[in-house]
Amino acid sequence: MQIEPLSAQGLGTLANNNYDSARASAESAEFADMLKELQGKTTAAANSKGKNIMDDAAMAKRDKELKEACEGFEAMFLNMMYRQMRATVPEDSLFGESHGQKIFQDMRDDELMKKVAAGGGIGIADMMYKQLKPQVLKANQQVAQKSEM
Repeated sequence: MQIEPLSAQGLGTLANNNYDSARASAESAEFADMLKELQGKTTAAANSKGKNIMDDAAMAKRDKELKEACEGFEAMFLNMMYRQMRATVPEDSLFGESHGQKIFQDMRDDELMKKVAAGGGIGIADMMYKQLKPQVLKANQQVAQKSEM
């Protein structure tokens, strides 16, 4: 009596089908796990990137506000200095100065000093900005750390 190989009896194809289907389902499960892991990483990266974008926008806003405050201080300082210099100049004794002219002159001096400070001024705003920026950054980092907790 002669024994036929398994493939000849039809059992070999059944065994191969079971193996192939088991292998395919294992690969499918592995792929699904890998996909979930990548989606989780992508979501976490997107959340952190969105948070970084918001942090960067907040930092840019704070930086701009700091620059404006420094320029405002320089404008105020220059205005006070300009008024003191103008006070040393004698008034026009021939025609005199009306109250309206003095108000107009003060308003014009205020705007002139704002423009001078915005254009670079004498450098007080730049020095203040360089000195205060690290302190503002440190304060922002402390606020960010408190909000994460």
